[in-house]
Amino acid sequence: MPSQTLLGLTESQFLLWGEGERRVWLKPFGDASQRLCDATNLVIRGEGYATQDEAAREGERWRDVISRAFARVHLAADFGDRQPVGALTKAGEAWLAERVGHPVLGHLPGVTVFEDQPGLRFVAAPSIEACKRPSEERNRLVLTQAAQLHDPLDGPERLAFDLYSGSFFQPSADSRLLMLTMAIETLLDLQPRSESAKAHVTAMIEATEANADLTHSERESLRGSLKWLRDESIGQAGRRLARTLEPRMYSGKAPAAFFTRCYEMRSALTHGYVPRPNRHEVAGLAASLELFVGDLLAGRLLTEVP
Repeated sequence: MPSQTLLGLTESQFLLWGEGERRVWLKPFGDASQRLCDATNLVIRGEGYATQDEAAREGERWRDVISRAFARVHLAADFGDRQPVGALTKAGEAWLAERVGHPVLGHLPGVTVFEDQPGLRFVAAPSIEACKRPSEERNRLVLTQAAQLHDPLDGPERLAFDLYSGSFFQPSADSRLLMLTMAIETLLDLQPRSESAKAHVTAMIEATEANADLTHSERESLRGSLKWLRDESIGQAGRRLARTLEPRMYSGKAPAAFFTRCYEMRSALTHGYVPRPNRHEVAGLAASLELFVGDLLAGRLLTEVP
């Protein structure tokens, strides 16, 4: 479990957006009077949408806004998408509402669309858990800028953010580093090698297919492996992506060199190197890698909010 440090905002709700009848807030889950800086569980609450589809689209978009903002200030969030859930039936909602004296809605993780009612209460687990506490001034600045930019995450970025956030909940530095390198891998777009390099790989494939001394399974295995060589390696793609973070430094290294060291450590951990990597070095790399991945996921916020 990560340390339960909190979001550094002293009010009980933070208005992210207001236009016409539409409003979007960041609020504590449950106790409406609780200050954000005291809350461990948060929700993004929006209202004023005319249709269910419109509200659902906006809910997904604001989820991305918060993801960008949290990544920029190096926070993690668990939106509950991968957690087991138990659904409260309509009959159960009605039974509970009659006994507590106000409308009740069974809450599901992720984006939930519902018709607003006076006194409506939710019954379920909270939707967001936040870790760490950046300064109040920085939280305000980043959240406000994220709301103005409305910079959506693409599919790989969403997966990367889930892996990034999941790393905060891992018990060991080894598992944190592995999840963070997995997050980087989801962001990589392997580019084709040069024409001469691809021609060389094609020649090796043809030579493999023509080698009568190899069994059929050996030829198929080698051919499949060689096809991967037509594109750049993960290391090359990772260093190319890392250079987008220049001139920042991580653990005293330029981004590309830092990525290479982290990927070497990842290989040492996953391939059973003996002796095992020094745990203090792994912990140090994992701590800096959290910043590295957060910066990659921050998008335009990285330059808009230095």
